[in-house]
Amino acid sequence: MGSSAIDPGGQGVEMTAMSARSRRPPRPMPVVLLVDVSGSMDGEKIELLNRSVAEMLRAFAAEDSVRGEIHVAVIVFGGETARLHQPITPAVQVSWAEMTASGRTPLGAALTMVNALLADQDVVPDQAFPATLVLVSDGAPTDEWQEALDELLDSRKGSKALRLAVGIGSDRTSEAEEVLRVFSTPGQDVLRADQVHEIAGLFRWVTATVTDQLHERTGRKPIRLEDLGNS
Repeated sequence: MGSSAIDPGGQGVEMTAMSARSRRPPRPMPVVLLVDVSGSMDGEKIELLNRSVAEMLRAFAAEDSVRGEIHVAVIVFGGETARLHQPITPAVQVSWAEMTASGRTPLGAALTMVNALLADQDVVPDQAFPATLVLVSDGAPTDEWQEALDELLDSRKGSKALRLAVGIGSDRTSEAEEVLRVFSTPGQDVLRADQVHEIAGLFRWVTATVTDQLHERTGRKPIRLEDLGNS
């Protein structure tokens, strides 16, 4: 009669289950930036914004949890339409290409694009953590935006997303302020960089907020603002 291996404590089964989990790719946490690159953003605004986004991407890339991984996409809106400047990609793999500014402010087209991006299972699978959406703008939209924003806020993934809004400059119109306010998750204040030099500090706050979201979901220690430096 042949003998058979006995595992009274079930350790072999547990080890197999742990090995299977360790082979799974990290669960993605999408972060989508919607960036105003209209002509009014040209010059120092877009230069500091490019620098701040690059710094943010470096911080995201440093997150190495096997349970979760930040994926980043950047939608820019300027000229006559919106375009996907950075397809959604794990932050550690992003090679940042700087944005340039010109033209009008077609926010509605950007909102339509982000809604389609979130709805695409190949881009944002259902098992992904809730997304973070960050809108950055210094002026009022030049296209129809209300219906596109309503559709985003009514969508399953858009309604569950953490939505942050960053207003740049001190001369925004009441319509520009209203867009930022309605876009933001209820309870989230609009972030304001009335002076251009304040952009970097606001993006460090956004970085800390996003990484805190990841840490809460994966059980890691929250990041501190001072850990992100002062540059």
